[in-house]
Amino acid sequence: MSGRLSEITVGEVCQVFDGPHATPTRLDSGPVFLGITSLNKGRIDLDSSDHVSEEDFAKWTRRVTPRPGDVVFSYETKLGEAAIIPEGLRCCLGRRMGLMRPDPQRLDSRFLLYYYLGPEFQDVIRERTIHGSTVERLALIEFPKFPLRIPPLAEQKAVAAVLGALDDKIELNRRMNATLEAMARALFALWIQRYANEIEEQLVENLIDERTLIIGDGYRAKNSEFGSGGIPFVRAGNLKLDGFDLDGAEILSARSVTAAGHKIGQIGDVAFTSKGTVGRITRVSAKTGSFVYSPQVCFWRAVDTQRLNPAVLYRWMNTDAFTRQVAQVSTQTDMAPYVSLQDQRKMAIQLPPPKAQQEVAKQLEPIDAKIAANAEQSRTLATLRDTLLPKLLSGTIRPNFQNYE
Repeated sequence: MSGRLSEITVGEVCQVFDGPHATPTRLDSGPVFLGITSLNKGRIDLDSSDHVSEEDFAKWTRRVTPRPGDVVFSYETKLGEAAIIPEGLRCCLGRRMGLMRPDPQRLDSRFLLYYYLGPEFQDVIRERTIHGSTVERLALIEFPKFPLRIPPLAEQKAVAAVLGALDDKIELNRRMNATLEAMARALFALWIQRYANEIEEQLVENLIDERTLIIGDGYRAKNSEFGSGGIPFVRAGNLKLDGFDLDGAEILSARSVTAAGHKIGQIGDVAFTSKGTVGRITRVSAKTGSFVYSPQVCFWRAVDTQRLNPAVLYRWMNTDAFTRQVAQVSTQTDMAPYVSLQDQRKMAIQLPPPKAQQEVAKQLEPIDAKIAANAEQSRTLATLRDTLLPKLLSGTIRPNFQNYE
């Protein structure tokens, strides 16, 4: 940034709001309920967001209704995370969530988001964090007094344009993948209908005994087994609908990787969360890279790929038939819902003949490969954005801002 920095406070250029200090009934559809799990590396993660009824939406928006350009953030537990409200998102704030509504004459919304995520404001957050006995939090009443150092509006817009172009491409990839995923599911459903008379129901335990399928859970690692020189240790939060996000994952030491044995991910594995948020499913692709499963994640691995095609297994595990079986066999522990390996052995797979599986796999695999490629490109773009962000904010890299004056 230039030397012409205005030293102000958040409250001078933003209205600050928070959500109700209560929790509504969570639903699978309806207006989006923004909780702390909705924030993921500067973006709103709809896959990790709940929904509310229209009645609760009216109650939860009495104080403020989020609108495009607002910047939402967590002021408790997941500190330092923020995201911008995009066009078309109908949502409300949950507990522990705050919202900044910038004055557009003085502060660009996207610049505000990137400044919030940048090292200077992250230092402010760390300095003003209140360390409680159970959680860390920010005093929201003090938040409007937090300092900002911002350049003129034209420079703000220039910085935001560079970083925003990368985020726009990431969002385009996300939408493209959503379309491709819908196409793949529709194709698989039509194929199932076509071969309905030839489908045989196979018990999972029989497929395991016949060495057609392996199911397993993750490696139970001790804290002392983490370090450098190994590979990522995948937990439930690393599973996304379009693949694995290994950024920020803990690293299991090389010695422990050897001990993990078959619990190392392999191309074609179908992984799903088996504890807590049960049933989040994704597939290991050629672009995923090596990792070790944690106990929160189970995997199904086709061994005899002629009898059980991995692409077909993945698509079948994304059907309502699989979801219903998971719900039927899952149990409630003291801490969270859980599906054990023993429970999974009781399930059944509806399998068409091998020749039919190969036929649909040829149509599905290019779609799945494109989804994986888009996801990998988005992760690369996110890394580039995160590298450029502090350099642009510090003025090490100066974009041309004359077009924004």
